[in-house]
Amino acid sequence: MAANPNTIPLRTTWAKEYQLVYDKMPVYPAITNNRMTPDLKKADIVKRTYPRQFVANAMGGGGEFTRQTIVDTEESLTVDREFDTSFYIKSLDEIQTHLPTRQRYAQESVKALHRQIDADVLGEYGSFTNSLDASFNGGTSTYGIEVTSTNVAKMFSSVGVLLNMANVYVNVPMKFTGNKLNDAGKSMPVAVISPQVYSAIVQRVEGKDTPQGDAVGTNGFIGKYFGYNLFISNALAWTGTLGLATQPTDGDTVTIMGIVYTFKNTVDAGVTAGQIEIGSTVDVTRATLVAAINDPSTDVADGTVGRNSVSSTPDSAGFSNRDRLKNVVATNNNTTDQMTIVAKGKGYVPVSSSLTAAADKWDINLQIQHNLIGVEGAIDLVMIQEPTLDERKRDGYVGYDVVTWGCWGKKVFNDGLAKLVDVKVLTTNFSGDDGN
Repeated sequence: MAANPNTIPLRTTWAKEYQLVYDKMPVYPAITNNRMTPDLKKADIVKRTYPRQFVANAMGGGGEFTRQTIVDTEESLTVDREFDTSFYIKSLDEIQTHLPTRQRYAQESVKALHRQIDADVLGEYGSFTNSLDASFNGGTSTYGIEVTSTNVAKMFSSVGVLLNMANVYVNVPMKFTGNKLNDAGKSMPVAVISPQVYSAIVQRVEGKDTPQGDAVGTNGFIGKYFGYNLFISNALAWTGTLGLATQPTDGDTVTIMGIVYTFKNTVDAGVTAGQIEIGSTVDVTRATLVAAINDPSTDVADGTVGRNSVSSTPDSAGFSNRDRLKNVVATNNNTTDQMTIVAKGKGYVPVSSSLTAAADKWDINLQIQHNLIGVEGAIDLVMIQEPTLDERKRDGYVGYDVVTWGCWGKKVFNDGLAKLVDVKVLTTNFSGDDGN
């Protein structure tokens, strides 16, 4: 098409609605216990007591008996999780905008709080007594399970064995209804699984019409398999281990969720994002990398432990690199020459490295997603303030602060320790984005 010789401004037309934003679906309402929520406030401590277990002793021939000491053990839950997702909107901007800005961002702010609660709840995987790793199918203990259509059924049945061995009653016929009054406290079997595990189940039944169906309904519910009510979630906790026993050389990299950390002899403080100074020893260097992950917004000048923050600019998905590192905690271990990261609410964390020493790398057997299978109610969640929206006129401004906030506490008490099994799924062969 030839160019138009006339210079005439053309009308610009804006769509009247926002684009769809794909988001994680929270599963915590379906699997948690809310028995202690009423009449609490932030910093309150809820105490529960459990008795010691007795054993049967042989009685003496003359009727002698052995007294056993009564021992009560007290446990505590603290309401200490207070979060907000808030924003300011100028009144004139709201009048002139072509989109329902306040309404839409209020909705997004509530979603963010639900994601945080899910991360907290599903991040309790390490509290449970039993876990299932690769050893269930002849693999190495502590390694993740490479779930396939050929072993997924055995994986579920092995969880059942662990629950039975722990004397956990599983009300197999019970099906999720979405009504908390109907579902809670009845030993309903539940399985919070990732899309990858669900894919193995679908392949197992060869795509046939099955009781689980295709749609993701209330709280991620997708039906039943092996007697368990299935809840699909991409907000499960993930753990990974990086071996770093040899000093990196200048230019070596470690990458987490696309965030590149570059080891440098000299750090140009505040200039190049993600630089990590090579310290006097590899332990110092590893500790600096850990500090950079745990505090991604701080620059430390070149010296002994210099490091640069990562980007705060949102990408097309609306997340900056600093946002992506929320709920990610790194730990340094000088004894094993390793760094371990725990990523709550992520589901899957893509990692890679380019280190000069061939032995230094992410352990392919310890990149693990923590699925939870057992019965509902194992995790106590005290919600003293469900995510709520508070709009207030901002003092000194012609506009409004829209404050969305919530407050809660969570814990796995002694009577919940055996109710869920931490099923360790290997993610080395996973692909795609983590989604947040």
